[in-house]
Amino acid sequence: MSRRVRRLGLHRLTSARHRGLLIALGVLALLSSAVVVAMPAGASGGWEGFAAGSWPGGAWRPYAASSPFNQPIGSARVHPDSAPLVAGALQWGPPAPLTAGTADTSEDYGHPVYYAQSSDPVYLLHPTEHWGHSTIAGRRIRIPVAARPAGGSDRHMTVVTPVGWEYDFWRAQPPPPGGGTLTFAWGGRVRVVGSGLNTGATAAGFAGLAGVIRPEELAAGRIDHALFIVLKCTGSGTSFGYGARQSHGGAGSYVYPAAAGASACGKTGSLPPLGARFQLAMSTAQIAALGIPAWKRAILTALVKYGGYVGDTGGPGFALMVQSSSTYTSFGAPDRLVQVARAAGIAGHQGRYLFDLAGGVDWQHYLRIVVPPASPRRVPPAAHRRASHKRRS
Repeated sequence: MSRRVRRLGLHRLTSARHRGLLIALGVLALLSSAVVVAMPAGASGGWEGFAAGSWPGGAWRPYAASSPFNQPIGSARVHPDSAPLVAGALQWGPPAPLTAGTADTSEDYGHPVYYAQSSDPVYLLHPTEHWGHSTIAGRRIRIPVAARPAGGSDRHMTVVTPVGWEYDFWRAQPPPPGGGTLTFAWGGRVRVVGSGLNTGATAAGFAGLAGVIRPEELAAGRIDHALFIVLKCTGSGTSFGYGARQSHGGAGSYVYPAAAGASACGKTGSLPPLGARFQLAMSTAQIAALGIPAWKRAILTALVKYGGYVGDTGGPGFALMVQSSSTYTSFGAPDRLVQVARAAGIAGHQGRYLFDLAGGVDWQHYLRIVVPPASPRRVPPAAHRRASHKRRS
């Protein structure tokens, strides 16, 4: 989340150390801009000019200011059961590291995002599950021919159309070359300038861009939205209060802004429902005193100002959702998250780079759960009952 790049005099920097510094700074400067690689021939007409090679910069965020993901926590009250709920969420350990280098592998459970152009081929949307009425079945949209879902078993894929609709797919198949039918288990759509809710591709119904950490934000050193949290599993019942509802079919409970539950934990102590909002109760001075890298400072600051919503279940225990780098590599561009890791001096091992999020922070002491925002209306149960099986490590 870092990277304020300062202008340096380039003359006389001839040592290997200085050359390495210049390379790192150059990577950060490129990542904080909107354009890194040349746009493919014929690409035109993407939403707000976004396209392969012209991805959104670090300052961009999706959805309206009124979206729960763009609303600061402000004076929200601490949940009366915050302490035991936090203890339950951290029983498997502190927040997991962000991992770079998993693009196009079976370890990738991120959300790749593709910005369709008016010249891209057209695909008929075909969901394979029968969980009720699909709002996108039978629609035809343009999808970049190079687009592909994440490599993990959830196979998430998000497509933003030229007119500003975000389509989110769960367990999508790679689009056939040149157009045809895109098959996927379930999904939905939302306006990019809308709420970011109720699309159906994640357990909570959060949209594919909602709360996702993008490498451009890490490079810019700032995240201006709430984060997407993945817990190993969630609680059951309605004792959480504040409008919590119990899902059917063995799934856990949920609270606004979530629209459905996910995998429940059973008898593992107090656990929050899907949709619960976490906050890091640290001051700016406390974060600055940690002496941490800028990417980490940006994540912690976002958790202080906006918090994070539990949007799915799976993984090692407590993790944050990151945009899949298939967003870039599917077009032959470098893995941007790997670029950020290398520029930050993170050592790789067998092609993986771990952003240590947990170190130096007393998460048990500073993490808390706040009262959820008020729902603008009663959220109906989602038609699907999907349980996530993320296996992040």
